[in-house]
Amino acid sequence: MRRLDPFRLAAAAALAAALLAGTPGAGAPRAAAQDAKDPAPPPKKDDRPVSGDDAALAAIERFQRDFKSGDEGRRMNAIQSLGMTKNDLVTKELGKLLSHPNVEVRMAAAMVLDGQYQNTALAGEYLRKSLGREDDAEVLISVCLSLGRILYRESIPDLGEVIQKNGNVFVKIEGLKTFGKMKDTRALVPILDLWLVNPQGYSWEGGEVHYDSGAPGDKDQKKAEQMYKEKYGDQKRKGAPPTMLKTYIQAIADAVEKICGEKLSTPTELMQWMVKHEAELPYKLPSKVKTTLKEWQERAAKKAKDREKDEPRK
Repeated sequence: MRRLDPFRLAAAAALAAALLAGTPGAGAPRAAAQDAKDPAPPPKKDDRPVSGDDAALAAIERFQRDFKSGDEGRRMNAIQSLGMTKNDLVTKELGKLLSHPNVEVRMAAAMVLDGQYQNTALAGEYLRKSLGREDDAEVLISVCLSLGRILYRESIPDLGEVIQKNGNVFVKIEGLKTFGKMKDTRALVPILDLWLVNPQGYSWEGGEVHYDSGAPGDKDQKKAEQMYKEKYGDQKRKGAPPTMLKTYIQAIADAVEKICGEKLSTPTELMQWMVKHEAELPYKLPSKVKTTLKEWQERAAKKAKDREKDEPRK
């Protein structure tokens, strides 16, 4: 996987800002999240002005002509201009670009698609499907951003799989932010999986990073930092281990708080919340939640008991 380039990301952000500035009503508030016990409602069509098919075909013709240019800037402008026309034909044309071999083209298409407000379900489907085949971190981040803006909750299973399997911590963080915006309890299962086992060997209890081997002193903490550096040390963004790891874990906690409506500080608290609200969840609670909760509680009780035994010796 290529390293993330901050200059390219800054350019991408500028493109996104330009798109929002040129889109009528782009700053309009999104629909509120659904109640936790109800399934996600289908995306609603926006009532802002849309273009007819004739205008869309003309826009696509202009785009295809300008996109043939060898100049990268002109090609990016062609994508931006195409996105200004709100029509399903344009959405489909933009959706095709998510399979383009050029990374910058895929990034631009992902950012422009969230502006196709006339049919967010169609735009969301193109973005959702791209998650399964995309392997570039920067493009995945752009897709996550757009999915979060249009609140396309049908992408939750696919996005959950990406943030669990993708080895880039920044992809994971952006996916978690997207889950937080969606405020859908279906996202709690993949989030819990991350909190429990990813990064491998870490857990986050009481605000500290632990590699729990049972060793005395600070050996576990140093091992945790070493493991993080080995796995994530080559990802060129601000925040070095263990600061970046704490940022990642904080992103997990923030997403959980936004979804659950209350601050939960540990995986144990999240599992307890899920069990407590089991009847309200729009899905069957995986058995592993109760099993893991029991194991963690038994382990915590054993550690507490061991500490009590050790105290008189000190």
